[in-house]
Amino acid sequence: MHRSLRDNGLQPNADLTRLIVLTTDFGGIDGYVGVLKGVILSINPKAALIDLTHSILPQNLIQCSFVLGTSAHYFPRGSIHVIVVDPGVGTDRDLLLLETPDATFIAPDNGVLSAILSKNDSSYEARQTGYVQVPDDCEAYVLTESEVWLKPVSNTFHGRDILAPVAAHVSLGMPVSQLGRKVDSIFFLSTPVPTREAEMISGQVINIDHFGNLITNITKDLLLNSSKLQVQIKDTKILELSRNFASGLGSRFLPELVSLIGSHGYLEIALKNGNAAKVLSVDVGEPVLVRTD
Repeated sequence: MHRSLRDNGLQPNADLTRLIVLTTDFGGIDGYVGVLKGVILSINPKAALIDLTHSILPQNLIQCSFVLGTSAHYFPRGSIHVIVVDPGVGTDRDLLLLETPDATFIAPDNGVLSAILSKNDSSYEARQTGYVQVPDDCEAYVLTESEVWLKPVSNTFHGRDILAPVAAHVSLGMPVSQLGRKVDSIFFLSTPVPTREAEMISGQVINIDHFGNLITNITKDLLLNSSKLQVQIKDTKILELSRNFASGLGSRFLPELVSLIGSHGYLEIALKNGNAAKVLSVDVGEPVLVRTD
C-alpha cells in the first residue's frame, strides 16, 4: 500500500517546518520572486525558503524538467518544491500537487514534472508526450479548493495567488487531500532518448548551462564499457573523454574543447575558460554522435 509523507511521520506542524524550494523563469530583475516569498512568509512566518533557480529560460518546460530531475533529490526529504514556469497561465490547464515518497511538488500541469515522474517510473522515459498514469508510489491532486488562494486571483500570476499560498499551507500541515481533487494521470513531456546502433550512439544537446556547457542526453552508463571514444558535434570531433574541464586533448581545430561526464551524470561538451555554445553556434536540439569501441 502506498505510504504518503504523512504516513511516514513527516507531517509538518508549527515546530517542524518543511523546506520550500522555489524554481521559476522569473529572472532577477523584476519583483516576482520577492513577491512569492512575501506571500509564503505572510502565511507561514517560520517558513524556510531556498531558491533552486530563477534563471530557467522563459517558458522552457524541457529545461525546467531537466533541472528539477537532476536537483530535487539533493534536498531534505519532505521538501516542498514550488515550480512557476507556466506559458499557459490563465488558460484551462490545471495546477497540480504531486506527492512522491520523498517530496511534494506544486506546479502547473504542463510537463515540468516529467523528469520527476521518470525518477519514480523509468518506463516514462520512452513515452510520447501526453497524459500518463501517476506512479504507484505517488499521489497527484488538481488544486481546486480556492479558500486558501489569494483574492482576487490574477489571470497572469497564479504563482503568487495559488501556488505560493498552497505551499505555505502545506508547510503548516494542511493535508493535501483538502487542497484539491485526486487524479490518476498528469501531463508528461517526452524528452529525446539516445539511440545506439553498433558502435555509434546518437544523442542531442538537451540543456545549455550558464557557462555555455552543452549537456547532452547521453548518460555515463552508455559509455562505461568503452575503452576509447570520439565525440562529434557539427563537424567538430573531440578525441577523448576528459576527467574535468581543464584537461584533455580536445579537438584538432579547437584544442580547448573537451567532452566529459558532468556532475549530473550526462555527457557534456565544454570549452576551457570559454562558452562552447557560442563558439560552436549550437542550441538545444543539436545532434551529438559518440563513436565507441
